[in-house]
Amino acid sequence: MPSLENLEDVIRAAQALESDFNSGDAAAIERVHQHLPQVKFGSRADAASFPLTLNEAQTVIARENGAQSWGELRLKSKLEALNFGDELEQFKQLVYAKDAAKLDALLKAHPNLKLTIDDPHFYFGSTALIIAKEKNDLADVLLKHGADINARSQWWAGDFHILEGSSPEAAQRLIERGAEVTAHAAAEQGWLDWLEAAYRKDASIINLRGGDGKTPLHYASDPAVMDWLLARGADPEARDLDHASTPLQWQLGARNHDAARALADRGAQVDIFAAVMLGETELVERALAAHPHAIRARVNQAGYELTPPADGSHQYVYAFNAAGLSPHQVALECGQAQIFAILLEQSPADLQLLAYCAAGDRAGAERLAAAHPDIVPQLADGDRRQLIHAAWTGKVDVVALMASLGFDLHIRDDDAMTPLHAAAFHGFAEVIRILLEADDDPPLDWLNGYGGTPLGTCMYGRNHSWRGDGDFPASLKLLVEAGSEVNVNWLPSGDEAIDMILRAGV
Repeated sequence: MPSLENLEDVIRAAQALESDFNSGDAAAIERVHQHLPQVKFGSRADAASFPLTLNEAQTVIARENGAQSWGELRLKSKLEALNFGDELEQFKQLVYAKDAAKLDALLKAHPNLKLTIDDPHFYFGSTALIIAKEKNDLADVLLKHGADINARSQWWAGDFHILEGSSPEAAQRLIERGAEVTAHAAAEQGWLDWLEAAYRKDASIINLRGGDGKTPLHYASDPAVMDWLLARGADPEARDLDHASTPLQWQLGARNHDAARALADRGAQVDIFAAVMLGETELVERALAAHPHAIRARVNQAGYELTPPADGSHQYVYAFNAAGLSPHQVALECGQAQIFAILLEQSPADLQLLAYCAAGDRAGAERLAAAHPDIVPQLADGDRRQLIHAAWTGKVDVVALMASLGFDLHIRDDDAMTPLHAAAFHGFAEVIRILLEADDDPPLDWLNGYGGTPLGTCMYGRNHSWRGDGDFPASLKLLVEAGSEVNVNWLPSGDEAIDMILRAGV
């Protein structure tokens, strides 16, 4: 693996990988299959036939070096050559905090930060100005200190321009300050005059890839813009690169049902999850008729080609803040009782059991389990993982039901998270209590994929969970009293009540 000490060597390594792969070298094909997001979920044969370019080869090299993108890898190399000290971290924190006055003072005191002001220091390879775009005073501070308003993010799947994802008000202000309009921003904002003029100069804008590898149609929510794009050859089934999602699926991921329905009315393919979310039984029946195996589909998992797994997770993951949901669970989440009943009627026994569990229907689940005594241990691994999902989403009754039916309390997901880890991250104390009481040997010392025990995961989740409905003191108390080992480095935590709980376990 090339060293970051010499970026030229890294560039040559990417060029060599491209050459070796295109000449059929087995080792190069294996590296691409293992690390390239576009092919890693498919077969090796599919990977071998991928039309690899230098850009994709650079992504592979970046992933082999522990970076998500080529831009992140280059930034690591740059920061090794330039020592910005603590002021760089201060710069990032002030941008995230949207503190214009303190950021201005910092940039005046440390003008060397201008050397990195447009670098991708922020999430998904964003620049500081992209983070600041909705806050006028913060954006103006960055511009005053030399930020390039048209500097794009640096992301493996496609770089974002500052106007993509901007509110109409922010977009207008940014254009006044020099931001150049893109086809994606124009489609998003409904600027048909601009699109028409740009199309006359370059017809390729219709399916041009932008941020995340999205096309202009992914951005269009106005039916008039959809019609304009479709009439000129926009592909309604184009999938972005990061999330493997179509324009219709993106709109549903954003809970924009009107735009998704407009795309469906214009011929866009409707998958089983889309049909359920839109609440139309006819679409559900049609989706099942076209793909009978869709009854077993799960969000972001292999097996259903219309919602494939993706490096950045399918857009439906963001609609429900969870992966692995079944059509039945989506029906429950969306309050579609009639559709849930239709799906249940068309499901085999194992899926019916899981549906009853998801609905918290103890009578139905116990009746079916009694009729099929071996059904739980014979469930597929992905189905048994539904206990993790129930713990992750704080569904107390569901966890209690599944535990009583004999579901594996030690099942792990792709991140090596057990149900106990999942509940601990969000501080779901009642779920933790149920899991501990049902388990003679709870996995208190098991490490997840990030190196955390359930107690460590709970401490991390205390600061990073987005749910807001967890009880972390009660969760920590349960885990400590069950015998979890306390890391003394967690003390002091900044919360005396939590410190008292932790000290009891030291």
